[in-house]
Amino acid sequence: MSAPRSTGSAVAASPGIIIARTQKLMHGRSPIPERHLPADRIDQEVTRLKQAVDAAIAEIDFERQHLRELGSQDPLMVLDAHRMMIRDPELAHRAITRIMTECINAEWALRQQIDTIQMVFDQSDNTYLRSRRHDVEQAGQRILNQLMDQSPASSPEERYPVHPDEPVIYVGEDFSVSDIVQMWRQGVAGIITEQGGADAHNIIVARGIGLPALVGATGILQHTNDGDQIILDGERRLWILNPPPEELATYKQFIKAISISREALSAYAMQPSLSRDGREIKLMANIEFLEELDLADRIGIDGVGLYRSEFLFLNCKEIPDEEMQYRCYASIVRRLRGKPVTMRLLDIGGDKACMYRQATSRDYSGSNPVLGLRGIRLLLRSPRLLTTQLRAMLRAGEEGPLHILVPMVTCCEEMIEVRKLAEQLHHDMNLHQPLSIGAIIEVPAAALVADALAEISDFFSIGTNDLVQYTLAADRSDEEVASLYQPSHPAIKQLIYQTAVAAKKAGIPLSVCGELAASPEWTSTFLNLDMHALSMSLNNILPIRRHLSKQDYKPAIPPAF
Repeated sequence: MSAPRSTGSAVAASPGIIIARTQKLMHGRSPIPERHLPADRIDQEVTRLKQAVDAAIAEIDFERQHLRELGSQDPLMVLDAHRMMIRDPELAHRAITRIMTECINAEWALRQQIDTIQMVFDQSDNTYLRSRRHDVEQAGQRILNQLMDQSPASSPEERYPVHPDEPVIYVGEDFSVSDIVQMWRQGVAGIITEQGGADAHNIIVARGIGLPALVGATGILQHTNDGDQIILDGERRLWILNPPPEELATYKQFIKAISISREALSAYAMQPSLSRDGREIKLMANIEFLEELDLADRIGIDGVGLYRSEFLFLNCKEIPDEEMQYRCYASIVRRLRGKPVTMRLLDIGGDKACMYRQATSRDYSGSNPVLGLRGIRLLLRSPRLLTTQLRAMLRAGEEGPLHILVPMVTCCEEMIEVRKLAEQLHHDMNLHQPLSIGAIIEVPAAALVADALAEISDFFSIGTNDLVQYTLAADRSDEEVASLYQPSHPAIKQLIYQTAVAAKKAGIPLSVCGELAASPEWTSTFLNLDMHALSMSLNNILPIRRHLSKQDYKPAIPPAF
């Protein structure tokens, strides 16, 4: 039975409104197919579940035989407990009843029954019973594994949505960046997590790929069951479970109005990015994947202002070699057909534990990864990693204009060392296109020495997300201090102004690649500070282009500079 209507808010959102069905993805769970079945498929589905139960029992018996030969007794007791649970009528028989009464597939019915049994255990006053919920999960997972192996679903579209007319929203404690990317590629309609802050990496990626999302939606897992109807309102950072018909009707009208508004934005597609009085700011895209450029072709962009190279590494089991990196980078440069591409060197640290382990062959040991060994600090201590990536990027630069961005710069020595290595590699490979290396200004120290950095950089790009975080000592992924993460703080404005003055004095281009680039409240400020470009998620380019067209240029930096 569906729960009654409930609603709540989130700390941050990726825009969009979705009406869908929920699927809970708890820690360690994999997505399962959820489908409503026609009446003539019910008997077949019951047979599938019975066969899966028999196969799970056979698997346990095989494991028991092997352990008995080894003389292991304690594991045998665990396997016997799992065998009893799998045969328990409360699990398989009740799941069969759900298949027959609700006309749903076996995986979905079994998952619901596992959750129901676990809920009973959780509410028990008996400590022993409460501790057995994990055994129920493991026993049920054995049957699910068998079902998934025999499932007729062969494509993401068959495997993940409830049915074609009703999209799915995944709800969980937290999803990593790689989780979100995989979900997006599989066609999920949206995601909601209980954890997360205003500018956590996962919500930034969701915005970048246009996936509606809510993070910091505390308490939603207690209220939702698999298959509940939900409204994900990314415009107002709300979620509504089991809405009544009149509320659904209102939201459907709201979705229609948003669609009409977005159609109006199409007038700005493929247009120059100009202020009302004709001042140009290049509007560029932040991207992670080549597929994102399909949308870029439809709206018109002035280039890629930030390519996050770590996502190539994220999708590889091993560190990609020079040739693999080159092919990826070159394909993006070619796709832009002469428009500039700015690629950020690998920006990982302890906050990306798996990638850090992959790159360094060890676990991160520091207590604060955000302030630890990351960005250019890590690369300079991993010369082979840095050299390979620089070689691949420099080679790709022969295909079109490519600029290399150095992350987490705090002093001139770091930029000098990277530039020296890049120049040597450029010379050794006998390359012909000019070398362009710039610094990300995302640490207050870099902004404070921007005059000196400008003398050894070809360009600057302000990374406002980390600049706000480091300046205000407020972790952007921590919902507990979300209220302290204030981009409008006077200190932020001062650091941005100081960087702009240094860039203008040195005669180098200055851009913004953080979330503030997509904030209409900042557009006129950036225009007046003579920004060369604003780089943002693709979905924000047309709204900012329209907003820019209504602004007039009022220079904020004295002509003396």
